[in-house]
Amino acid sequence: MSTPPEIIDALESVLEIYFSGVRHREQAAFILCDNLVEMTCKIKAKQHNHRFDMGCNFYDACTAPGVTLPADLKVRVIGYRNTRNNMQHASAAATVDLYHCATSMLDVVRVIDHCWSSTSATLFLDRIKCALRIVWLYSSEGDVSLRESFETKMQRKRWRTQEESVKVNGRQIQPGHREYWYVAIRMQTPYVEECLNDVGIP
Repeated sequence: MSTPPEIIDALESVLEIYFSGVRHREQAAFILCDNLVEMTCKIKAKQHNHRFDMGCNFYDACTAPGVTLPADLKVRVIGYRNTRNNMQHASAAATVDLYHCATSMLDVVRVIDHCWSSTSATLFLDRIKCALRIVWLYSSEGDVSLRESFETKMQRKRWRTQEESVKVNGRQIQPGHREYWYVAIRMQTPYVEECLNDVGIP
């Protein structure tokens, strides 16, 4: 069976929140990543066995027949669940930072690819692939030395043509600033890819 489109749609929603200007965006995106891992595992388990109990707990979903995440990936996603539980139930002040959230998003993609092989390579839209390259940069796997160069490239990029103008009473969007990055990714994917390529981000 192929990857359900709602899985990919949910991932794009997480990315939009992560690159938005809303308060506590990393915490919100992290919680949604955790939800998406659970949903992915349960849907895959249900495809494998239509009698699968969708009300099972997180651990049982990760280890269900037809799913059985690799040991290292399972340990990490269970760790994310523990962090989420701590944020929501034990400490109202607990949160996650930009980098921890980005790392969890990469693991969501790994869970999806484990359940439906090569989904990220064959079914993700270009804008999702582009966004995930940026996510990689800000994750624990990314090259810290490239972050400032990428941000500078984004801010200096010419996003508008000479003919475009902003209405007197309009609000000017600055796609080069992080809170508007997903506007740039969605509307000008090739331009964002140019910035990534120029800096040497894989």
